[in-house]
Amino acid sequence: MELETIEILKNKKVSTIRLNRPDLLNAVNEQLVWDLQEATQEVMNDKDTKVVILTGAGRGFSAGADLSERKASWSGSKDALMRGYRPSFENIINMPKPVIASIPGPAAGVGAAFAMSCDLRVMSENAYLLSVFSNIALVPDGGLSWFLPKFMGYAKAYEHAIEAKKISASDCLKYGIANKVVPADDLEKTSMDWATTLAKRSSQSLNHTKRLMRESLSVSYWDTFKNEAEIQNELTVSEQNREAVKAFLEKREPNFD
Repeated sequence: MELETIEILKNKKVSTIRLNRPDLLNAVNEQLVWDLQEATQEVMNDKDTKVVILTGAGRGFSAGADLSERKASWSGSKDALMRGYRPSFENIINMPKPVIASIPGPAAGVGAAFAMSCDLRVMSENAYLLSVFSNIALVPDGGLSWFLPKFMGYAKAYEHAIEAKKISASDCLKYGIANKVVPADDLEKTSMDWATTLAKRSSQSLNHTKRLMRESLSVSYWDTFKNEAEIQNELTVSEQNREAVKAFLEKREPNFD
């Protein structure tokens, strides 16, 4: 698939979606919105892809919405968010595969929201997240008003949002937003190595664990308990479970291909 503002790179069972407007720190214009819908749909439906990496070309992840864009089809911000952005967020959050955000530099505005919508995050030491909206008299969007309090707590999230304060990579690690923080030169390799390692694990375990933990954020303990029991009942008679148990007894790595 050839897209104007995004590259899709495939390496065995790992697909990388790379936002590709590096001269503008991968600022999101309307074309990138449509391209990201297609790219996330493509990797979601690709049976050979077990793990996805979302990243940005050049020195940034994304500077957020491209404020220099003058012509767009949106009838307003709500239309842009619901018709334009939401399908990509849904694809990232709902696809039955882990999505790793590999963050080389600034992830601001809706760029920060896309980074936080992923399941896992690797950041370079000089990267940061920024809810920049209050600088232009707006509120956070792309779900940032939901993501940030979940990780930081209400008071710190509100502080960073209304003052448009950078959340450094080290602070992201402290708050559990980042899983790993590495030197900039190591970011791509670390992200790919992690994705490749995850791709060797049981796809059904990766997929159902993502679903259970995502759903747990909005349901009760006993709802999660029941959902776990139902899924476990299916998986304990599956081929992957039999292969994993056999490999354990034979003291070898399981083969889930």
